Amino acid sequence: MSVPVQLVGKVTVCEMLGISDRTLEKLVRSRQFPPPLRLGKRVSWVESVVQNWLVKAVQPQLNWEPPKRIPRA
Repeated sequence: MSVPVQLVGKVTVCEMLGISDRTLEKLVRSRQFPPPLRLGKRVSWVESVVQNWLVKAVQPQLNWEPPKRIPRA
């Protein structure tokens, strides 16, 4: 049984990530973001792929903890 795939366009991806379309293009060109699926003149990404990328990108921030204070003697 196949899982339905939800495609999202460039505008939606930019809104999801809070970035401009030029920044998205730079991320794709530098291979820091998954390449789009090209359908004619339109580009799309699988929504779950974008969400997974975002989770991985914010993981260091989610795992951050303040430095532990060293007790003074």
